[in-house]
Amino acid sequence: MILSIESSCDDSSLALTSIQECKLLFHQKISQEAEHSLHGGVVPELASRLHAQKLPLILKNLKTFLHGNFSKIKAIAITTEPGLSVTLIEGLMMAKALALSLKIPLISINHLKGHIYSLFINQQQCIFPLSVLLVSGGHTMILEASENEVRIIAQSKDDSFGESFDKASKMLGLGYPGGPIIQSLAQECQEDLYTLPIPLQHSKELAFSFSGLKNAFRLEIERQGSNLNPNALAKAFQQSACAHIVQKCKLYFQTKKENQQAIPHFAIVGGASANLYLREKIQDLCATYNSNLLLAPLEFCSDNAAMIGRVGVEEYKKQNFSDLFSLEVSPRNTQFKS
Repeated sequence: MILSIESSCDDSSLALTSIQECKLLFHQKISQEAEHSLHGGVVPELASRLHAQKLPLILKNLKTFLHGNFSKIKAIAITTEPGLSVTLIEGLMMAKALALSLKIPLISINHLKGHIYSLFINQQQCIFPLSVLLVSGGHTMILEASENEVRIIAQSKDDSFGESFDKASKMLGLGYPGGPIIQSLAQECQEDLYTLPIPLQHSKELAFSFSGLKNAFRLEIERQGSNLNPNALAKAFQQSACAHIVQKCKLYFQTKKENQQAIPHFAIVGGASANLYLREKIQDLCATYNSNLLLAPLEFCSDNAAMIGRVGVEEYKKQNFSDLFSLEVSPRNTQFKS
């Protein structure tokens, strides 16, 4: 088995994955959303302290699951990049202590690559080559992935898709995380009362940007004052943000078609990929271009150790181990190792 640990932001999570069958044997995650919602977003130092409390609790449950027998664990897969440095370190310190005591190797995992492999949890076969829209709390990217390489094709120039929802919710005086809140408000609204601009609508640049939309949202709140209909504005925001994503994905599809390169499989991954409106619109786009849409189960869209373990299985088979004493976290590294 592979023991995996995820602590890149505000979710403490451990998992066990079988090496031969790629079956998820144990998975537990403790979210910190309730604590951070009091502050309108993730507070790094608070997240670090909560990881220090919650990770040992999950490890205790894992020990009970294994009846105290860790002998079948052959390696530990640990998220080391990207993420918050103070939270990544909490997971890495636990991983190093366990690896040292159990005398087993460490496997360093890129958190974003983990999101790609969330598509293949409980599956022995991975589907490659694969084009991927990654929309998480901190990243918005179009990626091209093979078994040995992940390339960044496009990314955000400023805020990410997920961050923009968090900030929109905060401007409305609502909680964190903003994605589910904005989606819920939008679903409750049947009217189209507001129109917000679609970012980079007339640009042929393959890139994303959400700062302008965020500012337009703020100005509309100020303009409406006490007459504001928050549900309708949330709906307008979600429509514009998703239209921007779809337009840039369409540009990507068109570029590939012009170069006579088909996209047999297209995936949406990351925490914000749980947005049902976005899933619907990308499904329509994929149908237009005869591409098969792959989606991770909703329970594995947000950060979790199960996806880290699934990557860990592949890295274990390649014997891609890291040095126990020199391994460090790389909080800002969004590049992918082949």
